[in-house]
Amino acid sequence: MVSSKVSSPKLRGQAATEFLVTYGWAIVIVLAIMAILYSTVFKPEFYVSERCDIAPGITCDNFALTKIDDKHVRLNFQAHNTMGFQINVTNIGLTLQDSKTGIFVTNNVNSMPDLSPSLLNEGQSFDVTTTFVVSSIGVSGSLYKINFTMNFTNEAVSSKPSHVTAGIINVRLS
Repeated sequence: MVSSKVSSPKLRGQAATEFLVTYGWAIVIVLAIMAILYSTVFKPEFYVSERCDIAPGITCDNFALTKIDDKHVRLNFQAHNTMGFQINVTNIGLTLQDSKTGIFVTNNVNSMPDLSPSLLNEGQSFDVTTTFVVSSIGVSGSLYKINFTMNFTNEAVSSKPSHVTAGIINVRLS
């Protein structure tokens, strides 16, 4: 006896429905896991650590970015001269960039009391404190990039040549 299986349209629709129900949950779970990973692990801020690479010959010791109020943040950092000679810092340019919005805010530290002291012997530390006025401040833990330029003269040479050096500070708002 030869049996012939004839599938009716109703049975084919049931099979398709069962397939979608069975694997649909798996697809929903995979999409949920991808959304969680994208909101945490795949953010650039997750991989960027705090660092202070000011410039060759200038070593960063401490740095912090703190929220003062809704429109102001304060950068404090301490560094020291490892150039091998005495320098006179004439200007420090700092540009704050919010990693999320990309907005830039620039400050120039020209003299005391923002820069203390400005004439630095080999190995001597100096402190920089400056306040940035920003349009909006991120939440605590937000990553900010600060571009750093420093103009200085070499005090060990009688002609006192002028130099410019640059670096980057990546810091989280506290």
